[in-house]
Formats: sequence, structure tokens, C-alpha cells
Amino acid sequence: MTDPRDADAAAWGLPGVLDFFETARSTTEQVYRSEWIFLREKLAEGMSVLDVGCAQGGFASVLSEHLNAFDYTGVDVNPDMVARARRRFPGHRFERVAEGDLAALGDETFDLVLVLGLLHLHAAWRDTLAAAWACTAGCLLFDLRQVAGPTVEDRTRSWFRMDFHRPDAAHGATVLPYNLVNAGEALETVTRLCPGAAQVSQFGYLHPVSGAASVPVSEVMATAWCVEREPAAR
Repeated sequence: MTDPRDADAAAWGLPGVLDFFETARSTTEQVYRSEWIFLREKLAEGMSVLDVGCAQGGFASVLSEHLNAFDYTGVDVNPDMVARARRRFPGHRFERVAEGDLAALGDETFDLVLVLGLLHLHAAWRDTLAAAWACTAGCLLFDLRQVAGPTVEDRTRSWFRMDFHRPDAAHGATVLPYNLVNAGEALETVTRLCPGAAQVSQFGYLHPVSGAASVPVSEVMATAWCVEREPAAR
């Protein structure tokens, strides 16, 4: 039997998806407003950054618009994404990881950890969030799709079609879960999975659901979260 995690990882390697991320999410203009509110305040020269679900490393390009020097590591579950990222940004580090597992990074920690545009399409999102927090020395920035009603994580009821403007059968038949998280449950989950956090902040706005999604709601709260550790003593 095929492991669903393998199928989900393979979905990110569809030709239309790979082509989309050649240019998507690679400039500050393409960063969502909710993300930029936090990200702009956390940028610092010489910082180390981990990008979980990095696709083709577009955020390395975003960071280079604002920083002269930074240490960027990108990880992704799809080998084709990682291969393309290495070609696009040979001066940065890219690694393939298993879904929900950052063990390949060992005991490394980073000043800033990004998990953006991933968790709502990711079955093991809690494992990934906990692993990302363990890698965080300073600040963890991630996003969720939140609702006032009950949490829905059943891909037969809430899913995202990976067509990415490719209306052929292979793309149209490939779906990922589209996780909807109750807003109150989200806060409980974040505080539980990020023990020892000194500050937890969030900012979001109501947004219509993507036309590629089939979900039991018409709009979601697209919410960015910023979870911070206590600054290290000097």
C-alpha cells in the first residue's frame, strides 16, 4: 500500500507545480501582508534562517532584498523542488526531509524559522510545527487557515486540487488535505507544541477560499503566527 505521505510529497513534484514555484513567492511583493507584518521586524544582518517547505528557495530571494548577509537553509519533502532550489541558489543550503520530520538537521537551531504556505496543506502539520519550534533559537513564523467552526482535517471533506493552472487529468486528480483549524483550538495547539515560548502573536484576515479548494466554508481566516523565545542573555 502506498504511504499517503509519499503521495503528498510527490504531488509537489508535478510539472505545473514546479513551474509555478520557479517565480512564485520569490519577491517581497509576493509575501502576504499577514506574513510581512512579522517578518519585516525580525530581519537582521548575519542571521540564520531555516525555511521549512522551501519549494525552490524563493524566500532566499526575498531575504536578499533586505539583507546583505544571512545564512539560509531550505528543506522540502520533494526531491525535484530541492534539486531546482540548489540550481537557483547555489550559495545556500537545501536538504530533503521526510514529512513532519526535521531530524536531518540534527541539533541545529536558527535565529528565524519560517513555515509559510505549508501547514494547511500538510497532514502531519502538528509534527512539523513541533519540529520547527525545536529548531528555533529566536522566532518561529508560520501560518494556519482558521475558522470559527470545528476543525476539519478530513481530506474527503476538505481538500486542495494541485492543478496550478494545468487542467490535465494528472494535475486535476491530485489533491492534498486542506486543514481548517478552529481558532480557539489553534491557540491551544500552538502553545502546547511550542513549550517555553516567551511571546505568541498572531495577525490574520478573512479571505475567500481558493478556487482550487473544496471545503465546507466560503472563507477562512488566513492567520500568521509569530512565536518567540526569550532573548539569550548577553
